[in-house]
Amino acid sequence: MTTVMLFGGQGSQRAGMLHRWAGLSEVVDHVAEASDTLGEDVWELDSEVSLRGTRAVQLTLLVLHSGINVALRNRGFRPDIGAGHSLGAWSAAVAAGVLSFGDALRLVDIRASRMAAAASTGYGMSAVVGLSAAAVRRLVAEIGEEAWVSNLNTPLQCTVSGADTALDQLQRRAADAGAQRVIRLDVAVPAHSPLMTPARRALDDATGDAPVGRPDFPLVANCSGRLLRRGSAILSDLVASTDQPVQWSSGMAAVAERGVTSWVQCAPGESLLGMLRDIEGRFRCWSVDSVGLDEAVARWRVTEGH
Repeated sequence: MTTVMLFGGQGSQRAGMLHRWAGLSEVVDHVAEASDTLGEDVWELDSEVSLRGTRAVQLTLLVLHSGINVALRNRGFRPDIGAGHSLGAWSAAVAAGVLSFGDALRLVDIRASRMAAAASTGYGMSAVVGLSAAAVRRLVAEIGEEAWVSNLNTPLQCTVSGADTALDQLQRRAADAGAQRVIRLDVAVPAHSPLMTPARRALDDATGDAPVGRPDFPLVANCSGRLLRRGSAILSDLVASTDQPVQWSSGMAAVAERGVTSWVQCAPGESLLGMLRDIEGRFRCWSVDSVGLDEAVARWRVTEGH
């Protein structure tokens, strides 16, 4: 029996997502710690206006993920594998005990601030549905502007990061090439592209003195899709993936081959569960956001025989 815990990245945020869980003591405690560490009221970061910026999005997701994860652990929940998409990989590292919440908060603040500074305006991300990664790469090559394939989410869904003008061209060209949909994502920066190299370098410098723990369970690498079992390798992947594509599709397929019986997505949302449609096997999946903490743990106990 194998349970995988999933943590979403930018694009999964929702206005008021911290306040929705304001009755959960573990989330309240994490908001308080984050507010002390950052010197600001973190409750204000989940407003619709604040979430237009990548810093608020990344910090709020990390705080919420970490609080809910502790709440799940306090109720007995124990995953066998963790996987975080993009920013979610930092949350997964905290959940597995590789990084303390405080250290992750400090590093994600650097990550988000430097990503915003590297491409402040006129950039973003779009998802292309219904075309292979190879087909999207050809479209990007034809555009010839600032555009890069950035997340390989499923065999027929990937994202492109780049300048607004390039993403406008992608919208038209992908439709002509037979794409089912092209969706402009709610992401303010061209993540996982060469434009993020200054942010990766800043993180590389900042992680030099970060204490790294032995993971309680293996994590799926963003850069390679492989399972990582050493804290140092996980931290290296977190840094490297800042300007490298996320190999989510291959990672999920590799994990599924290990006989996964349950996939559980941490709040907010359930976007990562939707990406499992092409995964073969018999398994159950649910989102903490949809069913609530107690029901999520109850389903896990039944499915895994606890």
